Amino acid sequence: MLRNVLRCIVVLFSSLSSHSLGRLLDVTKHDMDQRLDSLHTKLDIPKDQTHLLYLHHPSFRDFLLNKDRCNDPRFWVDEKQARQLLANNCIRLMSASHKQNICGLDVPGVLIDEIESTQVEQCLPPEV
Repeated sequence: MLRNVLRCIVVLFSSLSSHSLGRLLDVTKHDMDQRLDSLHTKLDIPKDQTHLLYLHHPSFRDFLLNKDRCNDPRFWVDEKQARQLLANNCIRLMSASHKQNICGLDVPGVLIDEIESTQVEQCLPPEV
């Protein structure tokens, strides 16, 4: 599980909070807290689980993705496999959460620019 958490953090284009990452990986809050607890030296982990997680050093990402530099197979991140894991989890999450008229709009065909961003954020959380 720790490896999956690291893999996802390393290959995500946008940072997620521990709450969102837990939902994306289908991990309980307790399990996510345990995994993140051992990563405080590598990650900025806010106490508020809705704030974003960040790598302390962006070069750590490069290190984990480079098989020649990261000699330990337990920590080396195969980017293709990590992206596949993310894709599978995204499909699972979207399949469970998407529905027609997800924001409950009265008028179909409204452009996203015409909807309050807070309403969109409530209907589509960051992990989705």
